[in-house]
Amino acid sequence: MNSMKFLMPVTKRCYWLKSQVKIELLLIIRITFFMLTGGNMRRLSLLRYFTIYSLIAFVITGVVLSFFISNHIKNDQLENTREITRLTLNALLKKELAPDDFSSTLSKEKLDTLQIKFNQVIEATDIIMIKIWDKNGNILYSSNSSLTSQNFAIDKELKEALCNKSIIKISELDNQLNTNALNSFNKVVKIYEPIEFSGSVTGVFEVYIPYDRIQHHVKVLNRTVAIIMSLGLLILYLLLLRIIYNSSKTLISQNQSLLDQKFKLEESYRKLNSTYKSTVKTLANAIDVRDPYTAGHSERVAKISLEVGKMLGLGSSQLELLELAALFHDVGKLGIPDEILKKPGKLTDYEFEIIKAHPQTGVNILENIDFLKQTLPIILHHHEKFSGGGYPSGIKGDEIPIESRIIAVADTYDAMTSDRPYRKGLPHDDAIYEIVRMKGTQFDSKIVDAFLKVDIEQLGINAIKLTN
Repeated sequence: MNSMKFLMPVTKRCYWLKSQVKIELLLIIRITFFMLTGGNMRRLSLLRYFTIYSLIAFVITGVVLSFFISNHIKNDQLENTREITRLTLNALLKKELAPDDFSSTLSKEKLDTLQIKFNQVIEATDIIMIKIWDKNGNILYSSNSSLTSQNFAIDKELKEALCNKSIIKISELDNQLNTNALNSFNKVVKIYEPIEFSGSVTGVFEVYIPYDRIQHHVKVLNRTVAIIMSLGLLILYLLLLRIIYNSSKTLISQNQSLLDQKFKLEESYRKLNSTYKSTVKTLANAIDVRDPYTAGHSERVAKISLEVGKMLGLGSSQLELLELAALFHDVGKLGIPDEILKKPGKLTDYEFEIIKAHPQTGVNILENIDFLKQTLPIILHHHEKFSGGGYPSGIKGDEIPIESRIIAVADTYDAMTSDRPYRKGLPHDDAIYEIVRMKGTQFDSKIVDAFLKVDIEQLGINAIKLTN
């Protein structure tokens, strides 16, 4: 009898679980808030984030577990109810029936016997109404005598039961079934149990059980499960929170220490970077000083190249690479004899070939220095022509690294505006005219366009020349 008291529809169960979750959520939030912050929402923000997200995870876990546990209880009790009903019907009613009873109308004596047995069933179980169907939709017997011997269309559940399948469902009460036994209930649990003789289904028991009685027991059981599970999750959550809280304090202390170290490292890096750049510029100037006419050339080329790179929207790392390459672009001239490098007159073809070798010589000098390895292709190709025919490789267009194309323009401008043993430097406007004239042939057009936007005077190029 008790095993048939544990059914509950999913909609009712979900509504009840929702109310339980609200209570559980509010309780945990209040406890957690005052435990962690003492009411101060600005304290331990990282821990607060963990608290919120873990709280959500625990609540979702609780809801999901409650749903599946409740659903498992429902399915388990449905099966128990069906099995107990089958055993009860077979023990008290089926033995009073014979296969021949399902091929004709039952006698008054048989009906009276079934009614007596049904009264015994009522005393032993929660069953309040029963029908016995034959295979043609005829009700051979019903505890509601007005339905006995009537014929009805075979519905879906009855059809499945006649195919030897047990059915159990919760449904609204049909108006035609409002008897004294049923009129106080809005919903009932209906069970369809096949009646077999010699392995063949000859009819079906249709049984009615009040839903209200079952619902009460389901609520009690689900409430007990939810409370136990909520308390368990709450205890687990608070224990975990305490562990995280203690760990968080340690992490905050360690994090502050790391921030202090980071600040010191950044300061050291800034000083090192400043020293490093000064050293690089000093080395570049040391290269230029071999020729008094080109002193400061590399630094000026680097300044112009950086501004052009910014105009083109190059990233910070690419700009740093461009500056390094510009400072060292003529390092290969260390391999050129003074009599050629400082020759006041026109160079012979042989001497010019030696000059043309300085990009490759520069690469050979720098190739074993790790932090300059990325500058090597830029240095190697800074004398290539955009239309081809430059040196040392004769490549053209986008085959030439963009940094090399930038340095080519800056290098040419500074060379044209600087004095040489054999000529005076060109005025700014004349140098600009020549660069524009070689746009698209010797120089990349977009590089020239960016170069024309650079304010040379503002860079202090002339001041650098005067200083050197």
